Amino acid sequence: MMSTQSADKLREIRLTPYRKGCGPTFILRTYDANRTRGGKPVVRYEFIERDTTDTRSRKARNTVIFQGEDFACSPMHAIDSDECVAALLGFLTLKSGDTDREYFEDYTERQLEFRDSHAEALACEVYCRFGER
Repeated sequence: MMSTQSADKLREIRLTPYRKGCGPTFILRTYDANRTRGGKPVVRYEFIERDTTDTRSRKARNTVIFQGEDFACSPMHAIDSDECVAALLGFLTLKSGDTDREYFEDYTERQLEFRDSHAEALACEVYCRFGER
């Protein structure tokens, strides 16, 4: 688990691609990595699936799907901007057929399950929320 300090936290985005009770919600948290790569600011992120379908327990189960420090934001956009968030979510919601097969070679079983079950609905939600970037 990556260490995160609240002072480095940039944004927390909640995404709800499904009607209430019909599927999970998602949370993207971004943090300032305080470094650059190739002149581009690096953003740390945590992408969480929040499953609230078990109404008996009244407790949501959070599962980290993606986390890392491998996203370099465009130098044309602020690291806490909608453009940066939309670009990062664009990578996290890639589906089979969107890019080469090799892109998914290092995905875990859980990440593949997310890709096959929720990436398309979430990509639509991102488009509705942030528009075409």
